[in-house]
Amino acid sequence: MLKRKSLAILSLVGLAFSSSALYAGTLLPMENNNLKVTMPDTHPGFKFSIAALALKPGANNLNYVIYNKELPVQTPTWTEEELKPSNAFAFELGAGYNFAEGKDVNLDWTHLDTSTSATTVAPNFNYFLGPDYQIGPDGLPIRSSTGHVKFRYDVINLDVGQFVDFGRHLEMRFLGGISTAFLREQVTSTYAGNILAGQYQGPFSMQQQVTANFTGAGPRIGLNANYILDNGFGFMGEGAFSALIGSSYSKTNFTGSSQQLLVLYGQTINRQFIRDQNVSQVIPGLDAKLGVTYKHSFNKDTLLTVSAGYQGAVYFNAISQYLPGTLVSGQSLTTGGIFVATMNHTLSNYSVQGPFLKASLQLS
Repeated sequence: MLKRKSLAILSLVGLAFSSSALYAGTLLPMENNNLKVTMPDTHPGFKFSIAALALKPGANNLNYVIYNKELPVQTPTWTEEELKPSNAFAFELGAGYNFAEGKDVNLDWTHLDTSTSATTVAPNFNYFLGPDYQIGPDGLPIRSSTGHVKFRYDVINLDVGQFVDFGRHLEMRFLGGISTAFLREQVTSTYAGNILAGQYQGPFSMQQQVTANFTGAGPRIGLNANYILDNGFGFMGEGAFSALIGSSYSKTNFTGSSQQLLVLYGQTINRQFIRDQNVSQVIPGLDAKLGVTYKHSFNKDTLLTVSAGYQGAVYFNAISQYLPGTLVSGQSLTTGGIFVATMNHTLSNYSVQGPFLKASLQLS
């Protein structure tokens, strides 16, 4: 009898436990029912956008001179003087079309064209200047240096996307397409001084101009997320990865003048160059945006979206350059020529970053 009662009690406990588990299992999804994953019911129509940006370009090869304190002899110091680009005006233009069921296609173009300069002067003969390949005692006659860098950045993205809504507030767009990049950088360094004694007394100068270009196109995939509040404001984030297949080109021009050049060869100007052949390569790129948004619907057919935030992009090893490693002994820049003993090849990343303000108009 006792066994039967015990079995009955255990059965009731088991039934109660099963019922509560079943109840919990059906209740929780009901509580999360508002987080539905759906494809939005979009109305077909065109959309247009324009953005003002303040982009700062960057690269790893912006040092234009070494500033050397020679004395005291036992503790010389060296400072790499860098060109420091500032934020400059850029723009982005875009157009696209919305299809039904949350699908769309977008085309946008971002353009930047900017430059910056700097000058370094040796204050006295305890200091001297020079490029990396001539910063020993042969560099002492160099008394001033100027640097100039010019960037040009053009990127065109064409992609198709699929919008997915996660509940009422979170909207994501999964995108894939093609990116085309035209990346240009030109760094110019000029070194000047004056020979005070000897048979080649007089001024001398050497200008070094490194031009590096990359042009490529390739696949781009990414994700855009928007969290929209009930009052129209929201937060946005976007990230994308690209693999650009293209051509890299580099050329370094040297233009020199000196009394030695004039006396020995009758030349006032001497031109030389180091040129690379066009090289095919794959450049990986990353771009991202973070910001806030505001959406306002004028009527059921027109939607205005204003967004502001910060964006950036980097292209890895996109800039190639060739420079002398060392010069032939006794053949310094004061000769008006470049006599290369060894040569260095370096690669540099190419980047842009800065704030943006964008307005988009969607017509249905």
